[in-house]
Amino acid sequence: MIPVLSAVTSWLLAIFLVVQLLSGTFDERSCQTTCVNTVFWISFAVAALGMIFSASILFSRKSGWINNLCLLALLGLCGIYVATILIGTFGI
Repeated sequence: MIPVLSAVTSWLLAIFLVVQLLSGTFDERSCQTTCVNTVFWISFAVAALGMIFSASILFSRKSGWINNLCLLALLGLCGIYVATILIGTFGI
């Protein structure tokens, strides 16, 4: 249950983040720099925790197809976030 809630919550936060970043100029946005930063890290933390729970269920050999799907969704989102961090930090 935790991986499903984590996947849904983190993807909804990621969609909210994209909408805020693409919603116009910086002065017109309802979510400024601090808000965007907070939403980014909260979504990343929720996705990472969900991925840990999902992987632990996978290794206990009690996983179903829903857990596997959640693990793939969370791996994809964490990959996007890690790529964003690397690009922002190192200018790759």
